[in-house]
Amino acid sequence: MTRAFLRLAGLALLGAALVPIVTVACGKQAFTPRSFLELGGLGVVLLAMVRFRAGIRRVETRVDANARAQAAFLDALPLRHVDLGIVGAAALSLFLELAVIRWQGTVFEFFAFYKNFSLLCCFVGLGLGYALAGSDRILLGSTIPLLGVQFGLLIGLRFGPIPWLSCLRILPFREQLNMGLPGDATLSQAITIYFFLSVVFLLTVLTFFPVGQVCGRLMARREKLRAYGLNLLGSLAGVTLMIGLSWLWMPPVVWFALCSFGLLLFYLRTQSAVLMGMAATTAALVVLAWPVTPLWKTIYSPYQSIELSLGRRGLLVIRAAGHYYQRVYDLARSNLNVAADPALRRTRDYYELPYRIHGTPHDVAIVGSGTGNDVAAALRVGADHVEAIEIDPAILMAGWANHPEHPYDDPRVNAVVNDARSFLRTTDNHYDMVVYGLLDSHTLLSHASSVRLDSFVYTVEGFREARARLKRGGILSLSFSVLSPELGRKIYLMLQAAFDGRPPVCIAGTYDGSVIFLEARDEHLVLHGRLLEETGFKDNTSVYADPELRADVSTDDWPFFYMVRRVYPLSYVMMAGLMLALTFLVTANFVAARPQFSQLPFFLLGAGFMLVETKGITELGLTFGNSWQVIGVVIAGILVMAFLANWVVQRFRIERPLVPYVLLLASLGVGWFIAWSGGFPSTPLGRLETTIVLTSPVFFSGVVFSTLLGSRGQITGIMAVNSLGAMGGGLLEYNSMYFGFRALYLMAMALYSVALVWELAPSRTRQYPLPHAA
Repeated sequence: MTRAFLRLAGLALLGAALVPIVTVACGKQAFTPRSFLELGGLGVVLLAMVRFRAGIRRVETRVDANARAQAAFLDALPLRHVDLGIVGAAALSLFLELAVIRWQGTVFEFFAFYKNFSLLCCFVGLGLGYALAGSDRILLGSTIPLLGVQFGLLIGLRFGPIPWLSCLRILPFREQLNMGLPGDATLSQAITIYFFLSVVFLLTVLTFFPVGQVCGRLMARREKLRAYGLNLLGSLAGVTLMIGLSWLWMPPVVWFALCSFGLLLFYLRTQSAVLMGMAATTAALVVLAWPVTPLWKTIYSPYQSIELSLGRRGLLVIRAAGHYYQRVYDLARSNLNVAADPALRRTRDYYELPYRIHGTPHDVAIVGSGTGNDVAAALRVGADHVEAIEIDPAILMAGWANHPEHPYDDPRVNAVVNDARSFLRTTDNHYDMVVYGLLDSHTLLSHASSVRLDSFVYTVEGFREARARLKRGGILSLSFSVLSPELGRKIYLMLQAAFDGRPPVCIAGTYDGSVIFLEARDEHLVLHGRLLEETGFKDNTSVYADPELRADVSTDDWPFFYMVRRVYPLSYVMMAGLMLALTFLVTANFVAARPQFSQLPFFLLGAGFMLVETKGITELGLTFGNSWQVIGVVIAGILVMAFLANWVVQRFRIERPLVPYVLLLASLGVGWFIAWSGGFPSTPLGRLETTIVLTSPVFFSGVVFSTLLGSRGQITGIMAVNSLGAMGGGLLEYNSMYFGFRALYLMAMALYSVALVWELAPSRTRQYPLPHAA
């Protein structure tokens, strides 16, 4: 096993070394004769390194001896400490998983577009580790060095002096538009991107492989249901820790320092092993903490990573997820620069235009208030009260501390840290104007479900809820940087559907390529031409009213705002195929001890659970708000339900899964019907009902899993197959991009039905033990 692991690790390290060369060779608009020469040179380097085996053999001998001693150390752990070890290992695995997923997205923003990529890499590594937990070699000493290699690779490519990054910021996905990143990659650029992703896949899988081994090894020393319950408790602790660090705005160096400390607690207790672990930890953390952007201050808020710097005239500029997000303007009446600078004058007209159309408003709600430009505009025109809703407290604080007009200090302003959609669903207040700022975080996803957070703001249902918050005569104003005429048409159609078929007024501004879409609550909005003449803006309503522009509206069931048309995501299928091929490559290298797939029900349960979890996170995040804390609490709640299910199976000695299967399928059917009929109202009772409906399948699924776990084979093999099943469910989740999120219910029901049929087959039912005598 050591040789197979080192062979893959060597391949990953070689790939990491070749990524910059491949990027230079292929990161062009098309192949050239020089590109083929460069690739030929890569082949020569590869052959030379493959031939260099003597050094690898010496490393293998030393690593193999350490791995054997590590396995013996875990086996010698006193039984009274095994329970704590299981909890600690499970907490470490999930905490490390969340840390890697979030960190990768902060360094390279395009990881946010590759839905579930990081999560599935972790599943493959943990699953393979569980499968090989019974080996006499535990390769724990490789985890921290492999983390360090990944840190160096991603940070070096992202912030290195050679312009490699431009190629790695092109997305080969043709089905959707991309905010901040160019799309429509050429063949050579697509090869570069997929090669880079393959290297990251191998590094991540091999990083998590030993962690899964440790957890599975310790779980095998306890009774299965008890071990699984302890694993769930540990996972809950890991999620709670990440929620706490996110709430405290801790940076990645703190996350991975804690991960490394946790790994060292399981290290072999020899001087050389501990010293090597500490040296690897120090090197990895130095790479991670190196100040690669000294002119930008990086903050890891509970919602995202943002970078702050000073731009023109010393005013604040913000980047989010690596690309431009927003800037602060001083547009006060007392600022003489505005009158002298036509660009600043047009910018002030842009922010104040909706208010000039409505007239002086009394009450204004601004969703996506950001650093305060929209808030300052509302105050300049004389608004009596402004609700400023911003999901990211770091951006809110940056605006409070740095905006020259100090809008958040004004007593007329009430700043609210909340998700825009959640605020609109739950507030009882009504407003003269609801203003959508330039809120967009296309690259920002929840850390487990990969749901595009702001997409739920831009749906027909979301606009209807905003309309319901308007007073009679009120106006909705939505500003958006329209990437294509088709996207503008999509917004046009969604607003038209939300306002009883009345088309919006569309005004093309001159700020950040944005278009202002305006709708009145009760009647068609009339725009006076004189106002456009004064501001120099253009009425583009006829452009987006053109029926020749094809677009499909976004809904809560299909919230993929940047997919202009509802087409099947074939580009994602290609990426899924790549991940399956890489998974086969990794598994095939451990032929002698590969996971046994005969436990089909556990694979199906893992896939179904992943779909149910995704749907639950999506709906509950929509109900309670899409912030890191809320999503983290939702995941913690899912783990609590699974733990309760495990306790119920042990307490009541449930041995046959037929009734739990029926209840599981029934709960999924109820959930699908409620989602199809529009869901529960946004009242306290409605939110409680939503929580019950969405968590019930999790509970019954946990009962089924624990029931089968108590009567089947080794827990390590079961956990391995279950993890790989979760990966399969993650790949199936891509289908929601065409069929919608409600289809996840149907897919989960199909998976669980196949598992039930498998269990009802005569050859399977004979495996159940006889019921205990009363």
